[in-house]
Amino acid sequence: MDNECYNAFASPMTITQNTMLENETGTTQKPPKLLDIDDFSGWVDRFGNWVEAYHLDAWEHIEVEYSRPLGNNKVNIPIRELSAEEKKKYKDEKLIISLLQQAIKEDIFILLQHNGSACSIWNELESKFLGSDDMLKNKKSLMKKEFDLFRGLRNESIKQIIERYCNLLKV
Repeated sequence: MDNECYNAFASPMTITQNTMLENETGTTQKPPKLLDIDDFSGWVDRFGNWVEAYHLDAWEHIEVEYSRPLGNNKVNIPIRELSAEEKKKYKDEKLIISLLQQAIKEDIFILLQHNGSACSIWNELESKFLGSDDMLKNKKSLMKKEFDLFRGLRNESIKQIIERYCNLLKV
């Protein structure tokens, strides 16, 4: 009887659904995961909201690139010699990098060409999703050509025309 009660709440399907929900929305301990680059547009808001809710100071390093202070000989100052404020900035930078590494699937993360800062990781991720300037230009011109050639087909209802038109705009 005890097993039946437990199984009702912890069936493989329930566990899978909970895991999928945790990956999508995150928990208080883990950020939402980006499992596929095509999910970026929805994930970016969830991740941003999660970080701002739980680690607001760290979010600053996404917006403004952090650079560790250098000594006289152009070498990084050791952590123990940083001021309290600089230590906090350094810690926040490392925190947001760690959160990005946890949130972004490794297959996607290794494709990003960044300099190791949180800001560069974020910018590379955005450019990977949006594409290069040439790619965006080509997409726009292709969409314009498809729009210019768009016509209603014989025996096609208005609803079908609208559906095809909406699909054209999604591309």
